[in-house]
Amino acid sequence: MKKSLLCLVLALSLLLCACSGADETLITPVTQSFKDFGTADYGFSLRIELGGRTCVLLASGNISMDENSKQMTGEIEETLMGDNIGIMQVEWKNGTMKTDGIEEKLTWEEMRSSLIYAQPLVFDSEQVKSAEKTTTIAGTLYRHYIKDNSQNKLLYSLLGSALPEVCGVVSVVEDETEFKDIVCEYTLDKEGNPAGYSVSFTVIYQDTPPYVPGVNQNKDKYTVEVDVEFRANYNN
Repeated sequence: MKKSLLCLVLALSLLLCACSGADETLITPVTQSFKDFGTADYGFSLRIELGGRTCVLLASGNISMDENSKQMTGEIEETLMGDNIGIMQVEWKNGTMKTDGIEEKLTWEEMRSSLIYAQPLVFDSEQVKSAEKTTTIAGTLYRHYIKDNSQNKLLYSLLGSALPEVCGVVSVVEDETEFKDIVCEYTLDKEGNPAGYSVSFTVIYQDTPPYVPGVNQNKDKYTVEVDVEFRANYNN
């Protein structure tokens, strides 16, 4: 009896191990389609909320990006803390990023890794804790649930260094900032080309507690939670 029970426990353990992690067949199509993604025209929307209540940033626009000729142009309309700050023209060409005519030297790689509007995030299979797919009018949608803090440095840079201050963070501790509830959705058309993409996650900024002589501050009381949702639809 004990031997049978032991065998049953062992069999269940092996089954659980075999089923852990994401199904590669739900990851490979996305990887193949999006990893080399670089030439597209797309519309997008971005919403950033403070504590799930206050809308910090609402943005939408259109981007045209060409990986082959290394050019990017776009038009972005942003509303910051309820105030519409107008339509912004962006362009990257020959190592220079122009934002409403203001120039900044950036490599193509630096531009793509510092602008949330610029590229879809694709996580490696070991960073995907589970995945699922469904059929939609636009094509096949793959939903990836990502492990917490995956590519946290990239996510941090995509949000920009100004966001913590806008959200009331006095002095952010970058290395202690956390990312959780990361969900990516990728839609492929009938030919397997990118048709849509979205990413949502929660970032918990760690603020630096004020210094009070003789007092050991509880850092957990100095965190700011921000929700992010970005969506793009590609014109194939």
